[in-house]
Amino acid sequence: MQHRGRALAFTFAVTFVPVLGVLGILIAALMTLRKGIVDGAAFTLAATLPIVLGFFVTGSGVQTASLMVWAVLGVAVVSNLLTWAFAVMLARHASWSQILQLAALLGVLAISLIHMAYPDVGVWWGLQLQDYYNQAAALASNGLQAGTEAAQSHAEAISVSRFYATGVMVSGVLFNALVQLAVARWWESALYSPDRLRKELHHIRLSPLAGALFVLAMGLAYYGNEVVLDMMPVLYLLFVVAGLSLVHYFFGLMQSKTAFFWLVLFYAVLIYSTLGVSGAGGAFLVVMMALADIWLDFRKRFKKS
Repeated sequence: MQHRGRALAFTFAVTFVPVLGVLGILIAALMTLRKGIVDGAAFTLAATLPIVLGFFVTGSGVQTASLMVWAVLGVAVVSNLLTWAFAVMLARHASWSQILQLAALLGVLAISLIHMAYPDVGVWWGLQLQDYYNQAAALASNGLQAGTEAAQSHAEAISVSRFYATGVMVSGVLFNALVQLAVARWWESALYSPDRLRKELHHIRLSPLAGALFVLAMGLAYYGNEVVLDMMPVLYLLFVVAGLSLVHYFFGLMQSKTAFFWLVLFYAVLIYSTLGVSGAGGAFLVVMMALADIWLDFRKRFKKS
């Protein structure tokens, strides 16, 4: 934490290095947690400026940049800024529950503003996704003609995913920021307060207001409200994280040495059930656990003996 100038220079330089560049924002978040808002802001700027410079200086061209390039740039910059803001909250003793709910609120507000400014954003996403698919198919085909069934299935997938595309992008930004914050908190805990992060993450429980709004959102999404459909990825992210917190708490109660094995098995089943033939059944079960925990408070009912 000493030699602030050298640390800033290192943070700025390491961000240019592929793969290792993520260290920059982790250092910035750690400095925010330990030194406060001003030092954290300086290090966040040092970790973010190279990303912007790399985009405008490397000659990729702003006019010729694809949607994917702009998306990656936006995710990186906004995620870094959110990581710093959330680190400020955590340093001022906000709970992870509060940070997660604020993150979800920001995501919902952003999606609402986008739909207000661009009512046809779903149509725009459909065109962008179709164009991206056409380019990818042209590169992958190598002269082979794609089957009509494959083209039809992709068209159906695009017609559905366009309703969630903005929400998925916003969720990606929030998820990236929260993961960066969690890693920085783990780093701080390893250096100064062992086991602190585990205790914090095991006690994420959402408010009754969040639960009521989620139930309302599910109802509106069921009836096809396009704005609410776009919000669902953000809301599911919030409740999945809260549900996984509860799952980890339960596994933490196990006295057996095989608890880690069962936790790994749980994640394997969760991933398979979410991505496999059963759709998002595993993730939905975790969401329902988080929703029930709001009113039942399982941690009070199940404690270490």
